[in-house]
Formats: sequence, structure tokens, C-alpha cells
Amino acid sequence: MQKLTCKIIWNSVFSRFIKVKFRNISQIEILEVLKENLDKGENIGVCKIVMDEDKSINQLKLSKYYEIMEVIEKNDDEYICMVKVSTPPYFSKFLELMELEIIWQGPIIMNTDFMTFNCLGSSSSLKRVLNLFKIMGTITQISFNDAEYDNHKILFDLTQKEEEVLLTAIHNGYYEYPRKINATELADKIKTSKSTVIEHLRKAENKVMLSAINNQL
Repeated sequence: MQKLTCKIIWNSVFSRFIKVKFRNISQIEILEVLKENLDKGENIGVCKIVMDEDKSINQLKLSKYYEIMEVIEKNDDEYICMVKVSTPPYFSKFLELMELEIIWQGPIIMNTDFMTFNCLGSSSSLKRVLNLFKIMGTITQISFNDAEYDNHKILFDLTQKEEEVLLTAIHNGYYEYPRKINATELADKIKTSKSTVIEHLRKAENKVMLSAINNQL
């Protein structure tokens, strides 16, 4: 397995498309992918959304394929969020036809001018990824390295209980809106008190956020 790191400058056509999708957004940065479900085409991760000046994240009208599960921290125009990103069915079919069996990995930065990304896959899949992005713009930076995928490396800083509570919350829809499970129901599943669950969640969220940010420094 290899890791591809790449930067692409959007062409004029795709830049206009991004500007429509990024209304009120200055930049989106996926800091870390926490959970990836290749069968369902769903990713859960930590994301930093930088809003345009004087714009609030509450003004965003995101597609049904991009869901803000929870805002973890706000700093001026920057929001650290836990998000769920789903692959549209038509794009999933496209990836299947192109045999693009890849794993996205943070950091991934996107704005109206460029995108930088990391992904893992076979040499042949990564070359097809490059050919796809060449249609969208000009590739200015590129590197290939041998890599191994660890889909929970950001969780290493968590205690066993914090990891258990966080993953159980994610799997059962605690961070979805509206929530599919509340703290009391989550506590019943884990067989502990509501206050203990909330404490573990807050500690886990803080560690995840700090770990994701520190990885970029």
C-alpha cells in the first residue's frame, strides 16, 4: 500500500463550481478520519471549518452528504466539528467503475483555489486518482510513500473507557442531528451512570480535538 500526497489548483470551471458549494465558507480542513465504512461510503472525522468574515456556521446550507454532528470548539471564524461525510451514490458507482479502492487520510484542505489531500491505496488506484484530478485542475505538488493504514491512530491517547464510550456514541447516532440516542440511553447501553458517560465523552472529545490539531503543527 502507498500513500499519495497531492496539491491541485482548480481550473476555472471547477473553481466556479466550488465557489457555489462553498458559499459563506473560506476553507474546510479535514483534520482526522476517525471511522471509515467503505461498504456504506461513510466517513466520520474531525473537521475545521473556516467561515467567511461575519458569517456563522448556523448559516450553512450543506448537502445531505455532509453533516455536522457536533461543534466541539469555536474560535472567531473557525469551528472544530465532528462531521459525517457520505459518498453520493452516483460518485460511488463512478469510483467502483474506475476501481478506485482508496482510503482518505487527514489532513485534507479544500478552498475555492486549491485542494491538498492524502490517500492510501494500491499504486494503480493512486495513479487513477491522479488522472481523475488532472481533469479538475493543475497538480502542483505530488509525492508517493510506502504507508500502512491505521484507522484509529488518533484514539491512542484515549483511555479504554473513553474510547469505548466515544465509539459507542458514534455508532449509535449520538452525534447525529437530531440525535438517535441521548446520554441516558447511551449510559444504559454502556451500563454506567449518565454523569460518567458525559464526563468520558467530554474528555474524549477534547483529546480528539487536541490530537487532530497537534498533528497539523
